[in-house]
Amino acid sequence: AVQLSMHPERSEILRGCAREISNFLQETEAFLSGYEKFLMLGADADHKLEQPYREEIMALRHQWALVQAKVEQALASVTRPFFCDDGKHGEELPASGSDFQQWQADCRLLKTYLQRLEPIGHVHRIESVHELILWLHKSFLTRLWPVATASGQGKVSRVFALRFYGGCKKLQIVDFSAPQEQPLFNSSCREALRRLLAKRVTVLTMPDYARVSVQLQEHACTIDLLEQAEGGKQRTLRLCYSDELATVCKESRYSKFLRLWFLTQTLSRKQENRGFNAPNIHFKEQTGQVLFEFTHLPSQKDMQQLFADIVSFLPKLSNMDFCLESINLDEHQTRWNMAALKERLTNPVFSAGNQFAMEHIYWCLAYNEGISLITCFTHDKTLRHLVEAAKIFSRAPSTEIEALLNSQTETCQQTLLWHFLLADPDKAAPLVGDHFNWLSDETTAMRLVSQNGHILKHLASKIRHQRAIVFAAIKSHPEAIAHAPESFRNDFEIMNSVLANAFTLKNVIPLIGAELSSNHVLYHQLLTTAVENDSNALACDDVIAYRKRYPEYHNELLRLAFELSKDDSYKFYGPVSRKNRHLEPHIHRQLVLTTLQKVRDADVLEHFPDLHDDREIIYTAVGSCPMALKFAGDEVKADRVLVKQAVENFGRVLEYASDELKDDSEIVLAAVNNCGSALVFASERLKADPIIVAAALEESASAFNYVSGCFKDNPYYLKLALNHQAHNTININWKAIDQVHRGNKELLTIAVSRDPFNLKYADEKLKNDEDLAKLAVQGHGQALDYVSSRLRNHNGIVQIAVQNDGTALEHATRRLQGNKELVKLAVQNSGAALEFASERLKDCPEVVKLALQQNPLALKYASSRCRNNPDLVITAVQNDGEALRYVGRSLQNDPRIIAAATNSVGAVAVRHIQQQVARESSFGWK
Repeated sequence: AVQLSMHPERSEILRGCAREISNFLQETEAFLSGYEKFLMLGADADHKLEQPYREEIMALRHQWALVQAKVEQALASVTRPFFCDDGKHGEELPASGSDFQQWQADCRLLKTYLQRLEPIGHVHRIESVHELILWLHKSFLTRLWPVATASGQGKVSRVFALRFYGGCKKLQIVDFSAPQEQPLFNSSCREALRRLLAKRVTVLTMPDYARVSVQLQEHACTIDLLEQAEGGKQRTLRLCYSDELATVCKESRYSKFLRLWFLTQTLSRKQENRGFNAPNIHFKEQTGQVLFEFTHLPSQKDMQQLFADIVSFLPKLSNMDFCLESINLDEHQTRWNMAALKERLTNPVFSAGNQFAMEHIYWCLAYNEGISLITCFTHDKTLRHLVEAAKIFSRAPSTEIEALLNSQTETCQQTLLWHFLLADPDKAAPLVGDHFNWLSDETTAMRLVSQNGHILKHLASKIRHQRAIVFAAIKSHPEAIAHAPESFRNDFEIMNSVLANAFTLKNVIPLIGAELSSNHVLYHQLLTTAVENDSNALACDDVIAYRKRYPEYHNELLRLAFELSKDDSYKFYGPVSRKNRHLEPHIHRQLVLTTLQKVRDADVLEHFPDLHDDREIIYTAVGSCPMALKFAGDEVKADRVLVKQAVENFGRVLEYASDELKDDSEIVLAAVNNCGSALVFASERLKADPIIVAAALEESASAFNYVSGCFKDNPYYLKLALNHQAHNTININWKAIDQVHRGNKELLTIAVSRDPFNLKYADEKLKNDEDLAKLAVQGHGQALDYVSSRLRNHNGIVQIAVQNDGTALEHATRRLQGNKELVKLAVQNSGAALEFASERLKDCPEVVKLALQQNPLALKYASSRCRNNPDLVITAVQNDGEALRYVGRSLQNDPRIIAAATNSVGAVAVRHIQQQVARESSFGWK
């Protein structure tokens, strides 16, 4: 705005800008119209989608009108100061009667409406043109299934994921690519997705382009594979990774930025290990996104392998927040945002700190969870050796750790003990004291407590009494004040810093020293600091006792907490209000009402039993979270309008409706249209209503478990439940299904296509059907367990199974477990399949070598002769030194073998394995 105001051609530039904005709005209108036609094409294929799609379009149209009006109004405010009183363009700014500061503010507002871009969850949240476009793009990808069917242009296929949590997840793939000998999104890409544990995965494939959208635990991403990217980038893989940053509390925001830091650090290493160019990295502040571009990839195979590598790594990010939060990269000096993240990752000043933090994260995850993050991105000997040592240190007694340390060089001892001390001060401190004087050296102690304040507990007394040391410790971990001498708990500056930054105030507030507690003015200031940090401080017993002593400050603290609270921190008001009723009723009610408007959490209402019959309160609570109906009074639960609103948003809320409304066909139909399994809460009469049953089954296969008995004997309704695009059938109670249906090949074919493991519910005749067996093992190799004994001896069926999952060899007959070609296929897919090969093939060097190349630890299942074969053993230990456990006696002390294992897992791990093997041998164990 300031630069524009100073430009000699500012008036003409602004007019041109207005024309561009007008064109942009027209193009967006056309984009929205195209999306509308796209949705209606999908509705032609599935008529039950027409009504919700039309409602969505109406909401989008309404929201677009509001956004358009905001943009036009803001544009008018920006251009108005360039007009004179006579309506003609002026050349000076401000023109007569205009205000320059206001004009600047109008410019910023216009820019916001046009440029702000953030993850969109619901139509009603769209507030800018770019938000609308982003929302339309995301919706487009998730609604391709019916359009592909209706248009005949593409085909929908499924990939069955590995079983987890008792289920078998499907990945939907829409394929618009022509048949190719070498498809861009090939079988290796599909296999990588099959192993990915994600909430949702959608895939769009075209001849020279593929896009994968993945919803993980706390984060989401899209991965694009392009044969020819724009700008001369040629073959390119793009990963756009996002975390929602705008609406999270400061602790979660901090860990999310660290997660972005960790992902960027990891992917940046790819070129070191595979010869690729370093990725181009773009940081997007508003969206909480980082975009990685791997350009000029040498071949299609390299791009596909890179995709598989990234997919294997992404889920691991969900498990590391606790570990990342314990790493103080810069002693909490950074105010985390995208600019700070970019600075930390690109400025060489931070390279040493970044490297150490990476190493310590790997140590912590291995030490605390036994998890190794070693991947193709971080195939680094230093990291691998640390990981193996951390696993040993986590479970070995101190005496054994001492023995292992004594066999290492001093440099190695320093590295191991430093990570050990930071991760587990209580266990590590005695060992540190035996080797180094870190805990009594002021300089070293300062470094240690700056990274883990809890080490303060183990410092020498003279150092622990130094104010600078204590300040560094509480800056790192405020809760470390518990380990500080009593005098520091009476230090106002220190305690104020602790209360301003602590995560668990209920443990810290009681630590305030007696002198500060007895000083009413200072104590009040400290409690104010605590409430400003976290409104839940009001629920601490010490604070409640204080407010009872000084009731005049009760409302002051409560109002402060309420004003500062964000999102689910509003929960503070519930527990506080139960313990303390000093507020006037109308203030109490107003605070509850405001809380419920801002919190999407049904349990909040539980804390206010005095308001459970207040219709305005209940309507507000249910509007924010339908499950709040659970806490409504009986009279309100019989409110037809309220209950209909609730079940339309979340069908299972029908459970809390009155008995009368559970027998209301309109209410129940609305519930099952939203959630088919809500049928379980309907009256017995409506569980036998054909219209309601059909609607429930179309929404969810599991609704079949709750229909009236007469429907369970009707194959039409079972077929309706099985014939699902969007839901798997794992939740159908097959034990309750008539045996006649289990012999119906048409029904079982549908069931097995939805979940291969449904084959186990087929009758014996169908388990012997080759077509059905082939369909099952194509979906998942382990389904071989449920085919007939004849088909477990069928070369073709078993071959498909072991190609899908090598360990399915376990379910083949002994004859086929001795078939060399089949076993080779199995061990190439999974080296562990060697366990199920015949004894003759476990003794075959060719087969064993293939198994070891896929999984070095398969050496465990090889014959004694093969485990004493130098060439095979070298193959195993070079790739994973842990295989040293299974090496034959004649090679256990071979220098070449020991050197290869040490190079793989490190000297500590090799020494530990040797000790264990020696102990087992002394006991006569194999």
